[in-house]
Amino acid sequence: MCYFMFLKHFVKDNTRPSVKRVSQLIDKRSHKQKKYISLMVVPSYSNGKTRSIRIPRAILHGVIMCMLVVTAVVSGLSLRANYFRDVAYGLDATLSETEAEFYEFRSTAEQVQHNLIDTASQIYSELNESEYRAQYALNEQARHHQTELEVILEQVEEIERMIREFDEERQAVIAGLSSRADIIPPVAGLLRDLEASEAELRKLSLLHAPLEEAEVVGIALLGGVGYVAVTHCTVQEHLQLLVSELEVQRKLMQNLEYYREQMYEYLHNFPTLWPIVGEISSGFGWRRNPTGVGSEHHRGVDIPARTGTQIRAAGGGIVVYSGWRNGYGHTVMINHGNGIVTLYAHNSRNLVTVGQHVGRGDIIAHVGSTGRTTGSHLHYEVQINGEAVDPRPFMRELHS
Repeated sequence: MCYFMFLKHFVKDNTRPSVKRVSQLIDKRSHKQKKYISLMVVPSYSNGKTRSIRIPRAILHGVIMCMLVVTAVVSGLSLRANYFRDVAYGLDATLSETEAEFYEFRSTAEQVQHNLIDTASQIYSELNESEYRAQYALNEQARHHQTELEVILEQVEEIERMIREFDEERQAVIAGLSSRADIIPPVAGLLRDLEASEAELRKLSLLHAPLEEAEVVGIALLGGVGYVAVTHCTVQEHLQLLVSELEVQRKLMQNLEYYREQMYEYLHNFPTLWPIVGEISSGFGWRRNPTGVGSEHHRGVDIPARTGTQIRAAGGGIVVYSGWRNGYGHTVMINHGNGIVTLYAHNSRNLVTVGQHVGRGDIIAHVGSTGRTTGSHLHYEVQINGEAVDPRPFMRELHS
């Protein structure tokens, strides 16, 4: 081990040979020596060689200053390091606490998220169920409405059919009455009264919209829901109009039946039926005499037919003659009232007696060729107040 000493110090060792003082070795008066500092290295063993090192004073001072600065810096850095270490420890503790809070928050958030997912799933399920129930209810309501609509439309069709039938029947009756009005004066008057009464009843239907304006445009299913589109009124209103129209038709039919009852006697008794079905071979008026020379006035019409063919009463009435007449053979005469009498001649057999009431179309005799005749046929006359007239305008119907 070596010892370093400044040369100005003297180390005394009795065991070693005497050494000169530093002051003795250095010349204090020398200016050059003042710029340096000598360091002496003395070995710890006895035979070692003492060495001296001369260091410039400025360098030594610089080294000392550097060492002081380094010591200060090191001390400052050490203090700073201690400070940052304390701060780091504090941050680490805060970070650990924050991390623990984060993990706790994350756990809570995950739990909340799971709860939200469960709640959302439940809400979605409830919404789907509610939507299904609502859709099911709408579908049921739509089917119910569709069923009601089908029932209403069936009622509409049935009422329209009844209206058509009433109208067709009424028109047919009126047409039949009109065809006889020109030959049945009482019927013509009653028919005029009927038409006036119908015109008054028809005004009731004008209080409502015409049926043409209540046309149903269409019916459809959209998403299971039934709906109806109409131009001027709904199907229900259309049904009400039809009911009103049906009521008017019923009143018209009742009115027609009322007048028809008044016309019944005239219609039933008036001779408008063909006695037999066939072609007229000889008409009313002047003709060539079929059994002799010259011409004669033919008082009726001749209808050829096989012997035994049934003869029907042209109208209802009372038999006023049933027997043999010269030239006519077996003859039947029926009084129909209002001065009208029909005559059926050349019969092979009469089936009625005087005073008997016969109905329209009743069988009264059989065709033959009795009396003055050239063959089997029916001679048919119509007399008004005893005067023979042309029967053809009266002969309107083939069957009763």
